Amino acid sequence: MQWFEFPDAAASADALAASVAQRLAAAIRRDGSAVLAVSGGKSPVPFFHALRSQPLDWSAVTVTLVDERFVPESHPDSNAALVRQHLLQGAAAEAAFAPLASKAEDAAAELAAASAAFRTPTVAILGMGEDGHTASLFPGTEALAAGLDPANPAPLLLVQPATAPHLRISMSYAALVKSGCLILSIQGAGKRAVFDTALTARDDALPISHFLHQTECPLDVYWTA
Repeated sequence: MQWFEFPDAAASADALAASVAQRLAAAIRRDGSAVLAVSGGKSPVPFFHALRSQPLDWSAVTVTLVDERFVPESHPDSNAALVRQHLLQGAAAEAAFAPLASKAEDAAAELAAASAAFRTPTVAILGMGEDGHTASLFPGTEALAAGLDPANPAPLLLVQPATAPHLRISMSYAALVKSGCLILSIQGAGKRAVFDTALTARDDALPISHFLHQTECPLDVYWTA
C-alpha cells in the first residue's frame, strides 16, 4: 500500500488525475484499451474535472462505475448522470461509458446486463463512508457476505443498504481486487480515523478493511486533510 497526503482537494485531484491518466495510457499502449471504474458522490468532482483535461486517447477508454444507486439518470442521486456531467466532457466525451443501471426499471435484468458487459478495471477508484463502507458494500447488509467473498464469481451484486437510500448495484470485492490498481480517495479527520481503525484488522463491520488487508491488487491511498 502506498500513502499519499495532500493539504487540499485541488492538490489531491491534480495528483490523482495525473496518476490515473498515466496508468490508463500505459494500458492503452500495452493492450490497446483501458477501463476506468469511478465512484460517485460529490467528492470525486474535482478529480473528474482534472482528469478530463489530461492528454489521453479517450477513444480507447471505457468508463464505468464502482457502484450505482438504482435510480434513472434523471434522478439527482444518479452516479451515471454525475459522470456524464463532470467527467465525460471535452476530449473525454470520446470515451465509451458503461453505466450499471440505465433505466432503473428491472433490477434483476439490469444486473444481468451489466454483469454480462463487465470488464475488469484497469484502475478502480474507491471512496469510503464514515461507517467503513466502500463501493456499496455496506456493513450489516444481507448482501455483505457475498459482496466480500473472495471466491464470489459474480462481478456485480444488488445491495439494499439499511442506512442509505436506494437499492444499489455494486462491484464485488472479488471483482475489484482483480483490477490492475485500486485507489482509495478519502478526505478529512473523521475518515482518517476510520481508515486507521480499519488498518488494524480485517473486520466485516468496516468493509474497507478487507481491501486494506489484501495483497492481490496494488492499493494507493490519497488522503486530503
